[in-house]
Amino acid sequence: MPATTGNITTAVPGVVTTTSTAVPAGTATPLPKNTELGPCTCDLTANGCDVNCCCDDDCADSDRAAFQQCDDVVSSISDRRCIQESILFTVNTNVKEEVNNTIPGLFCIQFDNNVDRNFYDYETVETITTTEKFAEYTTTYGGPLYQATSTSSGTSLESTLKSGNPVYTIYESGALGQLGLPRALTTRQCDDTNPVAFLYDQHFQCIRDVSDLAVQCATLPSLYAGTYFEGFKVVKSPAIFQTDSFITLINTTVTTLEPPTNTSSVSNVTPQLYNSTYLESITLSNQLVCVDYQDLRGPCDFTGQGTSIPNPSYNRQSSRCSYVVSEVEYVFTHNGTEGILAVEVRFVLTDINTTDLPLTQTFKASFVKLGETSTFKRSGNPGYVIGEPVLAGTMEPSALDPAVFTLFQNGSNSWLTMVSSTATGQCISEANNRVPIRFGENMRSGCSFRAFLSNLTDICGLIQDSVKTALIGNITTNTRIATFGNSNPDVIGDWVPVLIGSVPARSSGTQEGLCTNLVLGMHMEIVYINVGSLANPQPKIIGVSIKYNNPQNIRYQCIGPYCQPGESLSQAFEVVSSVSFIDASKPAVAIVAEPPTFTAKLPNDFFYPFFVGSGNRLSVVSPLIYLLLFLINRLLVR
Repeated sequence: MPATTGNITTAVPGVVTTTSTAVPAGTATPLPKNTELGPCTCDLTANGCDVNCCCDDDCADSDRAAFQQCDDVVSSISDRRCIQESILFTVNTNVKEEVNNTIPGLFCIQFDNNVDRNFYDYETVETITTTEKFAEYTTTYGGPLYQATSTSSGTSLESTLKSGNPVYTIYESGALGQLGLPRALTTRQCDDTNPVAFLYDQHFQCIRDVSDLAVQCATLPSLYAGTYFEGFKVVKSPAIFQTDSFITLINTTVTTLEPPTNTSSVSNVTPQLYNSTYLESITLSNQLVCVDYQDLRGPCDFTGQGTSIPNPSYNRQSSRCSYVVSEVEYVFTHNGTEGILAVEVRFVLTDINTTDLPLTQTFKASFVKLGETSTFKRSGNPGYVIGEPVLAGTMEPSALDPAVFTLFQNGSNSWLTMVSSTATGQCISEANNRVPIRFGENMRSGCSFRAFLSNLTDICGLIQDSVKTALIGNITTNTRIATFGNSNPDVIGDWVPVLIGSVPARSSGTQEGLCTNLVLGMHMEIVYINVGSLANPQPKIIGVSIKYNNPQNIRYQCIGPYCQPGESLSQAFEVVSSVSFIDASKPAVAIVAEPPTFTAKLPNDFFYPFFVGSGNRLSVVSPLIYLLLFLINRLLVR
């Protein structure tokens, strides 16, 4: 077969040869100089009418009559041109005026007689056909390159622990890793690669997808408590990074978050390193909480199970998986840069079935400095910090003291909170799992409850009570809110009451599948002001109000192919709560001092020769004044 020869490549059976000849440049469409090239930029469909494109020739008058606006004309006004300010308020055309007022100047251009100034210079620009020319353009006009970071096996580690550094771990196999604190990233799914940050208290919630509970109950590592503290130790101090054993380990293994499968290369250094004083084992706390199938919380009883936490087990009769991890909390005791002294882990274990899936897990990490006791996390000092929880407590009158105030001691989950939901959207009744309200963050949270056609009418009152509890939580008429982020509970005046609107009446059902006057929402408003200096304002809460949404009637609506008489299908109704922060700060009043009084002192004989001065007193009138008056009179007469 004869070879075909082109300008660039020559193809022979089995051989492809590429020459260095530049790619031939074709003749491009000529572009006239100083000409508007885009008279109809919205015409993007060939042989078809584009919506709201009034300049599209493919659009008939009937098409344009259906347009709400015309997107075809955009007039960009230079910030250097003169423009009447009134035009910006009185123009009522389809032209979108884009005016840049960021660079106001003293002068503006009324008429521009230099046409070249208003068009790009593109006649001297040629199409790029060689890599050398392309490199020239990128060097001159290019920006940053988004390239992947180096994946070299070299490891750079701090010499001392710093705030925000990851907490390193070493596995029994000798692998170097980081203690993970799973969290949700782009989705609500748990990401196990998120490391614990040294000295930062953290709290995350995410969900686990379990496709087959019967199979994965005993095989999924994230459900087993031992995954979070067994088989590895925490690096107490970065001093271990300078030891010979660690240097040898780094040179023979790859840093990873998971234990390696092949450990033969580090078997000679593993015992010495793993048993060194630079590592600390994670101890299991005796404060283990178990939640049974009735959602009752209490201390775990592992009688007959041994001293360690049992593995999750699946009961086929009840279709439940027991001893599943729902909450993990690490408590670190440290001494600053000297390192971590102790690590304790606490668990909340629960029983789940398929209706509880996907599983919601909570992960916490807290740091306690050695010697510090009775610490309390403030939300500001003194003013609230944006993002910190709003402090709340309760005032309980008694016979001995008319106003005994108690701050809620269960942390932010027991302060000012909003309703939260499970991974499936169901309302959570536990007070400890509510969403804390954080200062300065407007939020909307919701959940749903399910009702059946057969019993909806009978439980209308019960639904209203459950909704009310879900909406306001533990807020009562005795609840008080801290005005500052560091308000002292002993100073009653620094705590404001919660103004609760009209309490919804108990709902009732008048006919099957209908509940009347049911309140399904609540809105909270928090008014605050800034006090102190303008350079360092301190937010102070001055009022809190709760308003229930207007009552509404809910009706069971059976929709879908399975909606047949006799079917026990449920319907979800949404419960919504929201909070908004209102800034009522008054602007600073500028006080300008009165202008000073100037005392004018003129030198002697200042009016000479019209007046003859003698000392500080004008005593004698000069004869020249008479001559001047005579001349003026003669001029007027003429």
